[in-house]
Amino acid sequence: MNRKTFLLIVIITALSLAGIIVIQVFWIRNAVQLQENIFDNKVRVALKSVVNGLFETKLDTAAIMPFCEKGCGMGDAKFPSRINSELLDSLIRREFASMEIDKDYEYGIYNPDKKTFHAGHSSIYLKKLMDSRHFVSLSCLYRSDSYVLGAYFPNERSMLYMRILKWMIMSIIFLGVLIFGFTYTILSFLKQKKLSEMKTDFVNNMTHEFKTPIATISLASEMLMNPQVSGAEDRIRKYAGIIYEENLRLKNQVEQVLRIAVLDKGTITLKLQTVDLHEIIGKIVRNFDLTIRERNGRIKMNLLAGRSQVIADRMHIENILTNLLDNANKYSPDPPQITVSTKNNDAGVIIVVEDKGIGISPENHKHVFKKLFRVHTGNVHDVKGFGLGLFYVKTMVEEHGGFIRLSSETGNGSSFELFLPYNNINYQLKSENES
Repeated sequence: MNRKTFLLIVIITALSLAGIIVIQVFWIRNAVQLQENIFDNKVRVALKSVVNGLFETKLDTAAIMPFCEKGCGMGDAKFPSRINSELLDSLIRREFASMEIDKDYEYGIYNPDKKTFHAGHSSIYLKKLMDSRHFVSLSCLYRSDSYVLGAYFPNERSMLYMRILKWMIMSIIFLGVLIFGFTYTILSFLKQKKLSEMKTDFVNNMTHEFKTPIATISLASEMLMNPQVSGAEDRIRKYAGIIYEENLRLKNQVEQVLRIAVLDKGTITLKLQTVDLHEIIGKIVRNFDLTIRERNGRIKMNLLAGRSQVIADRMHIENILTNLLDNANKYSPDPPQITVSTKNNDAGVIIVVEDKGIGISPENHKHVFKKLFRVHTGNVHDVKGFGLGLFYVKTMVEEHGGFIRLSSETGNGSSFELFLPYNNINYQLKSENES
């Protein structure tokens, strides 16, 4: 899939997801509005039933009306203040209960124009009661239409949301799953795309790396078959040496790839023994010294560790140091300046390999130890390698119970700090568990 097609699919999917979110928000708002309308109608019906109850009581009464504490006529200006509070409270509770309105509420009879309260139950919410949208007129009981029976619900909003809470939660969960799935799919696709590019890069580099020694061996073999060369012993020795060196180089490259295959399978077996890190460092440095000198560079040791012996696999320790020194050399375009130093802490030995090369940008620090990752410096083949070295280094250091840290900036070289414990407790515990 090309970049434009992928980008188009991502945009269309993202817009569709955004549309679903908007529709969900719209339906939630509508659901809340619907619950508000239902609740308003229930309260209005309940309040009208209360007024009807008062009116029916009035019709069944002669001179003295039970809904009044004292006798009151249609022309009594003090009518609202004479309402029987107990009767009003009883009717309110009965009608609200019939409408399944059992939450906290305040009610009262008041004049909305003059903002005067005359009867009912209200305390700190008096102002909100008079501003409430839940009220009915008392004009059927008193000729003036200035008096109303109103109700206020302090927790009305939360009550309405509670009624649709489970649907809101389900909507949020489903939306969360959709967003997570979309994000995970895109990130997985990008990761796979990057991995595919890295594998392609790996195959290209592996082909290039294998092709060079094979071509050199083929050319040297052709020269050996040349009759003019067959009688010259020194030339035979020269070409035979070339074949041997290139074959050894090819063998090392194949072994490196096979080592990574073993790491992937998780079938690593360490041959633990007491090794002297200073001895191994000295050997590896001597092997690199000639190559570094040919480039007019310098490699020096600063071995300050008072205790340099650890329990480790000698072969893997040599491979680890070889990889680090090889990288320090390869990624130093100018004459290499490499320093290998050691020191102790309470638990083991710290080895630091420093160079003055091109360095590694901060954004690549978390990637350099990943399999097949190579820091690009332009052309794919400008620096040889498969992108397996640092992955192998990190994996094997951790197998030994240690760790590796990178400190580097672009243009200022790199510093790799390895820690190897005196005793590989992690591997010993792993072996005991497997047995």
